[in-house]
Amino acid sequence: MSSKRCLRDEDIAATLFDDADSEDGLDFDNDSLADPDFVPELNNFEDDVPEVDIDVDSIIQTLEDDHESPGCSTEYAPSREMSDQAPPAKKPAKEKIPKLNLRWKKKNLELSELQLMFTGNKTLGSDLLELDTPIQYFFHLFSPELIKMISEETNLYQVQKDPNSTFRVSEADVRQFIGVVYIMSLVQLPRVTNHWSPILGTPLIQETISLNKFEKIRQSLHFNDNSKNLPREHPDHDRIYKIRPLVDSLNEAYSNIPIEEHLCVDEQMCSTKSRNTLKRYNPNKPHKWGYKVYVLSGVTGFAYKTEIETGKENVVLDGEPDLGASSNVVMRLARMIPRHQNFRLYFDNYFTSLRLLEYLAKEGILSLGTIRRNRIPDCKLSTEKLMMKKNEAIRKNMWPMSTGSTSQLLHGRTIKLSAWRPPLQDRSPKVMFVDGTNKN
Repeated sequence: MSSKRCLRDEDIAATLFDDADSEDGLDFDNDSLADPDFVPELNNFEDDVPEVDIDVDSIIQTLEDDHESPGCSTEYAPSREMSDQAPPAKKPAKEKIPKLNLRWKKKNLELSELQLMFTGNKTLGSDLLELDTPIQYFFHLFSPELIKMISEETNLYQVQKDPNSTFRVSEADVRQFIGVVYIMSLVQLPRVTNHWSPILGTPLIQETISLNKFEKIRQSLHFNDNSKNLPREHPDHDRIYKIRPLVDSLNEAYSNIPIEEHLCVDEQMCSTKSRNTLKRYNPNKPHKWGYKVYVLSGVTGFAYKTEIETGKENVVLDGEPDLGASSNVVMRLARMIPRHQNFRLYFDNYFTSLRLLEYLAKEGILSLGTIRRNRIPDCKLSTEKLMMKKNEAIRKNMWPMSTGSTSQLLHGRTIKLSAWRPPLQDRSPKVMFVDGTNKN
């Protein structure tokens, strides 16, 4: 049996010197042969890194010289081409809207009657005053040209779908179909076919159109040519292309009516159970599922312009500021309002922002709307808890008017903030109003 021997320092040094080219003394592979077990981690490579011209041989030679002479200190200087290489360009940061730095003053907003005088024209024309019956009023908006277009597009679709089909839709058929649909909205039955039932049926509908013809029109009703519709991948694809002529024709008819002095911008839900990407959910509406429609209307309830939300209508024209998606809705619908005639425009806290009020004041449109507290920089109004206490303190007055009022001058325009509690019978939270007027 051989006796055990301890390794001396000289033996350890000699072993390390012999295997200096290997970190673990097991580097016996032939570098000219490909390793079949090697799998590169391609996910770790970055394609965005620019190519740099590096002399690999000179780097290896420098490292070997440094290893053989550990007492020497060698600094590696990159080649001139590397030093001249510009660093990779950084992506430009997205432009942020500068934060408003406002100073509020507590005072009342006082304007003269001349500054608030309405100078617009809201008288109805003779063609509107001659409308006596509801059917005349309907055809003034839903023009005969529009009905003719619906008839032509429906027949075109029928031919595209089945060239051998002999079914055609006339203008009279379109008018009958629209009238029947109106009656069905008033006389509601579980199913559409029940209106032709001998027991539950509606005699007026049965006398107007047959069930078979009604179903055929409903299946083939069209408002635009499908062959000209752009694919979804196209940047100019219109999500409401199939009803775009109908929407544009109605908005054009609405715009011919003189605008009232007091206007409002709000959203409506057109309820539906259909499966469509345009369907929205709003838990605060009576009809929670439906198409969202933005409307500019007057105090009489007449809608002067409608806009169906598709997610692609947030387009800012030249000369208009980008106020954000919600405020841009008001800016788009207000394009048809005459400027510098002191029209009154109202909206709720979904649309209101200080920059919107500034823009409307520059355009000569008086505006008023509720606002969310987080949209008011350095808000000086009382908190809801404090206003509840003030409401308790003045119960005897029955109507606690403004508990706080502050106004601020923004680029020559005065914006007034005010907040109060509703009457004691209404337990809803406090309301914060913003009033933007032109002080000049």
